[in-house]
Amino acid sequence: MKDELIDLNPKTWLRPYQKNNVSYILKMGLFYHVIGLGLMYLGSFLATSTISDYEIPQFPVSIASALSAGILEESVFFGIPYYMTGNPVILLGTGIVWSSLHLFSYGVYSFETLAYGGLLFSIPHIFFSIRTWISHKGWFAILFHSGWNFTFLILYCLIGLRQCSLLNDMYDLLNVVMAAAVGIIVYLAHANKTTQVNRFLYLIPIVVIVSALIILYLTDSF
Repeated sequence: MKDELIDLNPKTWLRPYQKNNVSYILKMGLFYHVIGLGLMYLGSFLATSTISDYEIPQFPVSIASALSAGILEESVFFGIPYYMTGNPVILLGTGIVWSSLHLFSYGVYSFETLAYGGLLFSIPHIFFSIRTWISHKGWFAILFHSGWNFTFLILYCLIGLRQCSLLNDMYDLLNVVMAAAVGIIVYLAHANKTTQVNRFLYLIPIVVIVSALIILYLTDSF
């Protein structure tokens, strides 16, 4: 219990966990995400109470996008910065960027339709991800993130708050492709810690990501 009390203290939220076994980190993940849920519902309540004509954003989410988001977001905003710098303060900066994107990531940009609840929910997750990566359990951060997305999507679908589908459109498919490519980059960076990895291997996933981004751009343009 002493270890848990130390890790629950906000003063330790940029440090590795006292323990790094999976069951312990799972408890920490649930702790941060319960806080996130509380902040999300509080933020949504305050927004609907204080902003005239505020609408909580509704957005289509497929099972494929929910699962791929964990790989893509954790890898881009936490995994790659971790392997490049190993500095939790840098990860805090990239995490803040990731969190801020939740205001706009649903394609709505007016003051009355920004996702304030989503932004607030993501803030505690920043510290969960930072601490999990610097505790050398980045793979668990990816699995937890994807598992959390999947669980709540299925729950929302079952109670009628979302329409469930395996894959919505080309955007979802390209997200899956980019998530796989970014995941490979993170794996190579991890392997490079113990074995010298041929740098040309990075070119393959990078080309895939650039190609997917070009297709996304062209799709949006026409």
